[in-house]
Amino acid sequence: MKKPVIVCIDDEPDVLNSLKIELKKAIGERCIIETAEGGEDALELLADLQADEYEIALVLSDYIMPDIKGDELLKRIHEFSPDTLTIMLTGQADLEALGNAIKYAKLYRYIPKPWQNEDLKLTVIEAIHSYLQDQKLTDEIQKREEVNQELKVANDALFASEGRLKQFLAALPVGVCVYNPDGSIAYFNDTAGELFGADTLSQTTAEQLAATYQLYVANTDELYPPDNLPILRALKGQFVKVDDAEIRQEGKIIAIELNTTPIFDTSGNIAYAIAVFQDISDRKQAEKILADYQHTLEVQIDERTEQLQQAALAAEAANKAKSTFLANMSHELRTPLNSILGFAQIMEPSPNLTVENRENLSIIRRSGEHLLSLINEVLDLSKIEAGRMILDPKNFDLYRLLDDLQNMFLLRAEKQELQLLFEINNDVPQYVRTDDVKLRQVLINLLSNAIKFTQTGSVILKITNSFDSEIVNLLENPTACIDTKKSIREFAIDRTNLANAVLRDEPDALNPERVSFLQFEIADTGVGIDPQELDNIFKAFVQTACGQKNHKGTGLGLTITRQFVRLMGGEIVVESQLERGTTFKFEIPVGAVDVADIPNPEINREVTGLEPNQPCYRILIVDDREDNRQLLVKIISPLGLGVQEASNGCEAVEMWESWQPHLILMDVRMPEMDGYEATKEIRNRIQQREQEWQENGSPIPKIVALTASTIEGRRSFALSIGCDDFISKPFRKTDIFDAIHNHLGVRYLYSNSTEPIWAGDRHHQSDSPSNAALAYLPELPPQWIENMRLVIRSADFDLIARTIEEIRDDSHEFAAMLQGHLDNFDYQKIINLIAEAQKYNDGGEDPSGNLL
Repeated sequence: MKKPVIVCIDDEPDVLNSLKIELKKAIGERCIIETAEGGEDALELLADLQADEYEIALVLSDYIMPDIKGDELLKRIHEFSPDTLTIMLTGQADLEALGNAIKYAKLYRYIPKPWQNEDLKLTVIEAIHSYLQDQKLTDEIQKREEVNQELKVANDALFASEGRLKQFLAALPVGVCVYNPDGSIAYFNDTAGELFGADTLSQTTAEQLAATYQLYVANTDELYPPDNLPILRALKGQFVKVDDAEIRQEGKIIAIELNTTPIFDTSGNIAYAIAVFQDISDRKQAEKILADYQHTLEVQIDERTEQLQQAALAAEAANKAKSTFLANMSHELRTPLNSILGFAQIMEPSPNLTVENRENLSIIRRSGEHLLSLINEVLDLSKIEAGRMILDPKNFDLYRLLDDLQNMFLLRAEKQELQLLFEINNDVPQYVRTDDVKLRQVLINLLSNAIKFTQTGSVILKITNSFDSEIVNLLENPTACIDTKKSIREFAIDRTNLANAVLRDEPDALNPERVSFLQFEIADTGVGIDPQELDNIFKAFVQTACGQKNHKGTGLGLTITRQFVRLMGGEIVVESQLERGTTFKFEIPVGAVDVADIPNPEINREVTGLEPNQPCYRILIVDDREDNRQLLVKIISPLGLGVQEASNGCEAVEMWESWQPHLILMDVRMPEMDGYEATKEIRNRIQQREQEWQENGSPIPKIVALTASTIEGRRSFALSIGCDDFISKPFRKTDIFDAIHNHLGVRYLYSNSTEPIWAGDRHHQSDSPSNAALAYLPELPPQWIENMRLVIRSADFDLIARTIEEIRDDSHEFAAMLQGHLDNFDYQKIINLIAEAQKYNDGGEDPSGNLL
């Protein structure tokens, strides 16, 4: 309910402010206080308040005002708001004005200026109290009048209903009898008379009913027992319903249903009992037919149930076979891919490769990655169908993700002479929280399809903030709701709750100002989709006619795309016209985060060796496949670490006993003894000889499980039986290097730098140049340094890269450092290096510490 309003009217703003302050002190939050500078302003304000259905409890008005005098104004206010109390505030009002105000404006009080604050407060409080009491009294009178009117209507309705009730009872197709407490009949309707005989019914007592009217127990030759008659039981206070009675008259049997109900008076004594008789002969006949049919049906159901149980067993066996097949397929396909992609990673950096060989190797790697993506699509669909696909929200740089995607597809678009455009609205946040992996996959699938099926024209990705757009629409259309601010607030809260639910944040972790609903629209000018095929494009393994002509893909891309979008809290829709193009749209909630919450990008540099003065660690490689062992040997051996091999779990246990490795890379699936059994055996032996092991100073090995299987729960199971870590195949070299660092503390040297960097600690590197970096500082042209400062401020990636290329021939190492920082968008490190180079040019300490 809205608060009552007090309106203060004066042509002097200072007086209004003072008055509002004093009234606020007097009444607090009980009333809304509004002000108006003059009579016309006041009349407009009061009209607006009435239109918004506010109660105007009190008006305080000055008398002397330039447009309307106080007494005339209060008179006009009283005419359209008679219940409003009025107070005149003035030091110049004459008796005639006061008289007019009292007579025509319901003047409650006159307060001279300057007023006493206490007098003003008490007068206003008293006036508001009087107004509320009057309103309360008026409401009570109105309620009583409404109650009296309702009673009159109820009495009229009762009288009419009694007449109708008699008509209804007479016309009912069931027999109705009302019995007195002594068992005599007080009332019966026409149907009851027809059923039992109208001539003698009124003289028949309840005890005589069975014998008089041949009331039998159904399907027997026994009269209904008097003690068990429903009407007699009702006269004893019971509610009874039976359908086991029959009336037999002149060779005719009538099956009836009896419902009896006791009627109690205000003292709790039985005043009447009502019996309702209904002919259910047809129903009984139908029940007999139904019972015979049900018996037949039960026999058929038993037979069908047995068939379904056998089918269910067969389906369960087929489902297990499917799961086993997927697991085996995953392992058998991913295992050779591990070798293909792994050896490609090892060979690509080699300086001995010709350009042709490097291109061929790149084709092998890309083809292997494509095959891996197809395998992953099938496995993703299997996870989705099993309900095991989950959302993994993370904080990330959305703009960087979009830049990566644009770079990924730009060359492909240019080869097809297509225009590839990314349009991002200014209100789209750069740093967001959602599942970046699934968002990336969705956009890759849609962009890939758009380019694949577009021969000429363009592919455009548009991103807008639909949440902000909807709020702006509310603000621009305030007539759409009574309280625009309230509607916007409730709308924002609803959308925020949805975002919290999807992003799995704590309750109230997000607020409306930190939530965005991003709409992604991918539009192409391609061949389009036939309207008859639109309903099928999201179905698994189904391709459009154009897709079948291309003979590419599994037909799972759009299926997985829609499931990923739904998992992220959105929905995807498609619009298409043949030969005109296709547009996919989806909207997902994201949380807007600060740049400080975004993890720094990983530095992707080639490991070239180990930092000096480290222990000589021993690493045991266990795998039944020679190519997998050789891959790991070629990755690890160049670092100078000790490496040995074992082809199964038994050999691994023996090698551990004799060689005592610090770390074991253990394949899971092997003959004779698998990796899990070998791990448990090693852990059991260590536990049995724990004291001896400690006295000898033997290392307790770290065991990292390796597997190509994608079955859910493998990681947790591996950790539970004693493994320290888990790596899925195919793996990257960095996965192996990171595991070695994490479990042994090994520190690496990287290409393009002699500075040792701790793996896994890339987020805490200093922005200041290292000693190794300073060793490459050249003497740079002052004009080039100034140009570089300017282009850095422009944040133009291509312009910065071109400026770096200007010094590459003369300062190759320094240019490589700058390019590395540019690739990581680390402009601050570029600025720091330039500053050091300028010091070097201007004179100072050189990198070796000598004075120039």
